[in-house]
Amino acid sequence: MNRKLREAFNAEMTVGKSCFFKGDHAKAFHHFERAHVLGQFYVLPHVRTHIWMFIVGLRTGDLREIGGQLVRIPLGMIGSALGKVPKGNTGGANIKLSKTMPIPEDLRQFLDDDR
Repeated sequence: MNRKLREAFNAEMTVGKSCFFKGDHAKAFHHFERAHVLGQFYVLPHVRTHIWMFIVGLRTGDLREIGGQLVRIPLGMIGSALGKVPKGNTGGANIKLSKTMPIPEDLRQFLDDDR
């Protein structure tokens, strides 16, 4: 992961955690989704996003999200390690595991620079 991508990923995670600890779980989840798009090609960043989505699910009592993340955490590890991830997928349980999605324009630059 190059420096620009790592900084963008860390920025999204930082904002997500800040929102989480302020009790704004929807906004936190949104930033974890954005971090997921940036980090899904790398095992540890990918798994970190899913763990935080799982934590949001626990805090909000969202059983679908909790179950979805319990599946996505190990599959995310494997997918990243093998380079088999659906580009742009935001990683939440509301999105099919294999669904490729458009990458937001403001995030695309970081991914383009990394490859």
